[in-house]
Amino acid sequence: MDILEFGEALGLKISTTKLGARFRNEKTFERDVIVKAAWEISLPNPEIRVFTHPWKRKAECQPTCEAAARNFSGRVEGCSACWKRSKERHSADVFGMRNNFDLAAVDRADGRLVVEVKWLQFKGNKAPNSEFQRFVGQCALAAAANRVVIGVCGLWGRREKPLDKNERLFGEALAKVGVRLIVLRGS
Repeated sequence: MDILEFGEALGLKISTTKLGARFRNEKTFERDVIVKAAWEISLPNPEIRVFTHPWKRKAECQPTCEAAARNFSGRVEGCSACWKRSKERHSADVFGMRNNFDLAAVDRADGRLVVEVKWLQFKGNKAPNSEFQRFVGQCALAAAANRVVIGVCGLWGRREKPLDKNERLFGEALAKVGVRLIVLRGS
């Protein structure tokens, strides 16, 4: 499996997720859906290495991160040392700023993937425009440093008047710059 195939499998798994009350916050969704899916797909495919936030876990790859990377055994989900080192490879460094992402993966040929997650909510008839624009910008920045970018936006609620005529075109435009957009809607 290469990073493109991994991205396809991960994107498919994420896009079939049904949002419910347990996913009301971004962190829970990221941990219980994104990280879980990425780790499950990578385990039978040792050529894919996944880097995730440690979330206060202390376990590290054994016997070392370098040894675990060579033979892909002894990997630990959320290894803080791997997560820290992944920043050099997967971050988009532009104009003196480092832009980090929510999950990263690499294949043996150094093909790179990142996932950016954002949770947004309509409040009455007010849309989260500025937050959505920031999310899209983060995805575009990610495309500067990574071959595959998956942007996952959890969108809660809806406007009374739908304004959706450009959704397909927007998704196609993002795909041209290497970003797969997945919008999951909750109520």
